[in-house]
Order: sequence, then C-alpha cells, then structure tokens
Amino acid sequence: MLKRACKWLGSCMGYLFYTLVLLLLLLWVFFPKEPLRQLLVQYLNGAYPGLSWQVQSLSLPVSEGITVVGIKGYGAQDKNQPLVQTDSLVLWPHVAEMLRTRRPTAGYRLLLAQGVVTGILQRDDGKAGLHIDGSIQGLQLTECPLLALLFQRNLQGVVSANFDGVIEPSLGKISGLEAKLRVDNGLLDLKRPILNHRSLPFSQISFTLHSNGATMQLEQGVVESELFSGRFTGEIQLGRDPAKSRLDIKGTLQPRPAFYKGMNNTPVLESIRTQLESRPLPFLLSGNLNNPGIHFEEFSLLFQSLEKELQ
Repeated sequence: MLKRACKWLGSCMGYLFYTLVLLLLLLWVFFPKEPLRQLLVQYLNGAYPGLSWQVQSLSLPVSEGITVVGIKGYGAQDKNQPLVQTDSLVLWPHVAEMLRTRRPTAGYRLLLAQGVVTGILQRDDGKAGLHIDGSIQGLQLTECPLLALLFQRNLQGVVSANFDGVIEPSLGKISGLEAKLRVDNGLLDLKRPILNHRSLPFSQISFTLHSNGATMQLEQGVVESELFSGRFTGEIQLGRDPAKSRLDIKGTLQPRPAFYKGMNNTPVLESIRTQLESRPLPFLLSGNLNNPGIHFEEFSLLFQSLEKELQ
C-alpha cells in the first residue's frame, strides 16, 4: 500500500486535475450529478488502488462551475482517518482566456490542508497534455498525513508557492515545472540526531525549483533557523517511489549559539567555533529522500568527535 501511495503522491496533482477536467468539465451537460460522482469514485479507486476513495458530493451549477466536495483517500490500516483529503475543488470555464487563446481553458480553486490552490488549466498547444499555472497559499503540512507516512517523520510548516508546468497524464508526471516555494514556521524531525538536536526548527525555507519530470533542480535555497542560517543548491533524482528519490544537495551553514546548546566547551568544540568564525560550515545532503545522510566535509571528523562526547 505504501508503494502505491507514494506513486499516488508523485502524480496526484496531474492525474486529479486531468481526470476532473475530462470527466467533469467535458461531460458537464450530459450527466446527472449522482452518476457522475459515482463515476469519479470508480475512476479514483481504479487509478490509485493503494487508497480507498470517497467523494462526498458533486454539483454542476452552470453559473458557478463544477464543485466537488470532500474527496478523501483512505489507507488500508485506518478507515477512519483519511491519508488524503480535499475540502472542495471548483472548476469553471475561463471564458476570457478561451477567447484570447482559442484553447479550452478552465479556472480552478482547490481547498486542501487548510490552504488554497488556485490557477488556470489550459490545453497545451500541440501536445496531449494540460498547461497548469497557479499559486498555493496557507497549506499546512501537519494536515497532510500521507507525507508523514511516506517520509516516516513529523513534518510541520505552512507552504506557499507559485508554479507553472505541463501535466502529461499518459506519463503520470508534470514536466517543465517551474516553481518558487516557501515553507514558514516549520519543524522537521531528524531520524539521526545532529549533536543534541533531534529536530530542525526553522522560521523559513525557500528555493526555486525546475523539473523535467525526471529530476528536480533546486536553486537559490535559503534556510533560516534559530540554530543556523544557510544557503543550498542541488538536485533530486525522482524515482517511481518518491520516498526513494535520490538527494544531492550542497550548501553552507552559519551556526548560531543555539546550535551548540547543552554542550561542554571542550577543545574539539572550541576548535570548530574558532574555524567557523571566518568561514561557514559546508555540508552535503545525500541519500534517499526519506532517509538522507549529512556530511560536513572537512569538518566531519570534528563533528564525529563531538557526537562521541555526547554519548
């Protein structure tokens, strides 16, 4: 189930939007709402068999567009708590844009995890896909239990983003994706402690993302935390199982006093502090997305000595 859920996470945006546009928008005037709701549930169960799907209601008011309420996906272990849940999704014909481009176009508004995703879907010119652009505001990571299951750790934070890309349903991916993402007021649990820290609190993480569907390039990465400030770049090699995607991210950290909290002022610690007064701490983050390792390059032996002192 977990592998299939991972697959669902990687392609859910593209498949879900594409499904709703084709099954709902194009069949708007031909189907009564109840058979159409059942058709959507049947499709989701067939497309993502790792989850059991429910759709609370569907309405087709001509003046307002198509509204789908309460899309929920349940795992096999817990039939009471959904792993995936959208409060509502509204699709409507974007008449002005259709007149301008002469291509089928729809606006959308998705309420998800206490946040909102809004934008425009448009038939990609000359391709069997959909061009999608939009923004994310106020999405709460704690309201996305599938993420915690996939990465097997606690995730907190509020996500905002602007994005643009092309959905390719036949390939199950979004290609040519360009996005600027930011996560505020977050916390990431660490599977392996770093010095005294078993979690990473941060006030903000932001980066620019470029993806061709196979790799994600991360640029202009910035992290601000009570423990340190940092900069990073790198890439993620996407796998069929998103949790097993490979990281290769390099950057530098400037530790703050809280980074050394609870440690005795030993010669090893004093050596690290002295060297980092004139230069930042380099790091390499590599391995699987759900269980990466961190390497402090030429400082690694010193940090290993500090960790032994803490044992």
